[in-house]
Amino acid sequence: MSNAPFEHAASRAPAVTSSHGRVIEVLDALVRRVDSEAWGVRELASALKESRSTINRILVALVERDFAVEEGVGKYRVGPRLKVLMHALDHRSALLDRARVVLDGLADSARRAALLSVYAPHLNGYYVLHCGEAPATLFFKPRNGSLFPLAFGDIGRALGEHLCKHPGQGDDSARPASKHPLQGIAESEFPPAAAVVVRQLAQGLVIALSLHDLGGVDDKAWRSPTTTLEVAAERLSLAFTEADSSEPEVLTDGDTSTVARLERLLQLVCAEPNGYRYSSGMAAQLHCNWATARKIIESASSQYLIHTDEKVIYPGARLYQWAALLGSEKCSPVQLCKAIVDALVKETGETIACLSYDGTTSKAQFMEVIQGWRPIQYKLETGVDVPLYAGGAGKAVLAYLPATVADELKLERITDATITSHATLRADLHSIRARGWSMGDGERVLGAFGIGVPFFIDGHVAGSISATIPQYRKEECDVPALVEKMKVASRRIGQLLSLVK
Repeated sequence: MSNAPFEHAASRAPAVTSSHGRVIEVLDALVRRVDSEAWGVRELASALKESRSTINRILVALVERDFAVEEGVGKYRVGPRLKVLMHALDHRSALLDRARVVLDGLADSARRAALLSVYAPHLNGYYVLHCGEAPATLFFKPRNGSLFPLAFGDIGRALGEHLCKHPGQGDDSARPASKHPLQGIAESEFPPAAAVVVRQLAQGLVIALSLHDLGGVDDKAWRSPTTTLEVAAERLSLAFTEADSSEPEVLTDGDTSTVARLERLLQLVCAEPNGYRYSSGMAAQLHCNWATARKIIESASSQYLIHTDEKVIYPGARLYQWAALLGSEKCSPVQLCKAIVDALVKETGETIACLSYDGTTSKAQFMEVIQGWRPIQYKLETGVDVPLYAGGAGKAVLAYLPATVADELKLERITDATITSHATLRADLHSIRARGWSMGDGERVLGAFGIGVPFFIDGHVAGSISATIPQYRKEECDVPALVEKMKVASRRIGQLLSLVK
């Protein structure tokens, strides 16, 4: 069932005065329009009740850090960097991991839709974080992350009653409740709940677990849905373990701008979503002094981006909503960094291929090949295994894998130039590591000269970008200049796709 995105509720939000708060509000607007029309500067400024110059300045800063992309002239939508961070949160959160296991199992056994919803105090509503689907022909699956007012449905009313009884649990009495349901869905389309259980987690989230019957279920066979949900809620509350005492070192380029510092805070929280412990080194990670770091944390906390008990930082309700809207998108690293590769092709004119390496299978494939503008080029096939020992693309990756990987490869001859000796291959890989790039001269594709540069995600080699040049142009090619441009692109890819060093 398709839900239209809930329109931005800036008119209900308290005034945002901090620079970080304004950035968060702009990001929030971009995220909740991920599947609809891009924002114009004038429209966004009006929605957030800010000046056009302020919004334009923030959007330009977000584009510089890949948090936003300009679409057409003066139109903006959410960028790949935030998608990377939310994908990390979606896959590293113990709460989401446990919810998928618990709710999917519950939906299967109860033959009802099982929902995990989260109260959104920044909008005085709630959203579905995960939906376990019942194994039936007729099923219910609301869009994760879409906002519902507290007056909407059994879940909203249960959350509202809980917040009235426990006013200290994240409720913002200064913000009136939403009166209008989502466009495109009526309450009659939201199946009534057989039971709803509300619980506040120690990490600051107020959650609701619910079971929804679409008909055709024998109620006599399921007599205690509330008790079952209570047990499930207890299991979710135990999903968080003691915060890790180790401190991840975030990947940084030294930028001290407002957006860059907020980005580093998000990197820490998304890298350690089950609890990032305060430490003396946190200010250094954010590239500021401790007083400034506290202001950033306070601003993010007041916007419900994070939750903190002064000892540990957790993702907040707003951040989980962003993850619900963005984190589950099936978007490959190659798709996320396509703009970087497109720019490299435009600058060099060469055909550039993106190779992705899967460490679990030890397989490498070209996921994207972008043709250059030169008249004679090679056409490379995507989606097929590429030998790591032959050609610039594969060897750029192999050089940074454990030596045992190369030693265990069967070196089959592909062309007369293919390396078939492990001793020769080891020497070549040593040279590649020393200079940081590889080359292959007709080793995999006859008549082709290839240059490969690896890229790294969170400190581990994850693939390469390679240029494939006809050998007749090899002598006229300025290899050092081409390699340097490819290295710049590789570093940008690593910066975009990584959270930690």
